[in-house]
Amino acid sequence: MISKDDVFTIILNEYKATSKPVSLTKIKRKFKDQSILEEVLNDLERDGKLRRIENKGRVAFEPIENVNIAEELKILRDEVHKILDLLQKIVETKEISFKDFEEAYDRIKDSLGYAPLERIRIELGLQKEEFYSKFRKHIEENYDLIAGGEEGFTRKGVVYGIIKRRRS
Repeated sequence: MISKDDVFTIILNEYKATSKPVSLTKIKRKFKDQSILEEVLNDLERDGKLRRIENKGRVAFEPIENVNIAEELKILRDEVHKILDLLQKIVETKEISFKDFEEAYDRIKDSLGYAPLERIRIELGLQKEEFYSKFRKHIEENYDLIAGGEEGFTRKGVVYGIIKRRRS
């Protein structure tokens, strides 16, 4: 006598091994008493444990795993929180120095030595507020400010968004 559990276990094991639906002929090879097999497969399908797949006249079965969606979402949420915590630690530990600013300036400047502050800021990956508050004094001491650019320091209604290194 063929039990539902035996049939389901064989289909589940075969499915896990191949990640493909298990053909009816493969299932029939495993059992000698095939008269009850069709009935057992139909019962498993009605119970919601198997899904019948018919393709070009061939019949195959795949197990339907009962997944607790709430439990899976909880696991995913915990994983996302872990990733966010790691990213936050990376961002906090990444301290951008004046040396990084100088390197970005050297990469961005044109042949005459002009560089837009916006491109340097983007290159360093900083927000506007953080960039200008951190590097304002350094820029004013070591660079000439030139009117123009999309963003920069505003003085008397004029945006100074281009810089050039002062000659020593």
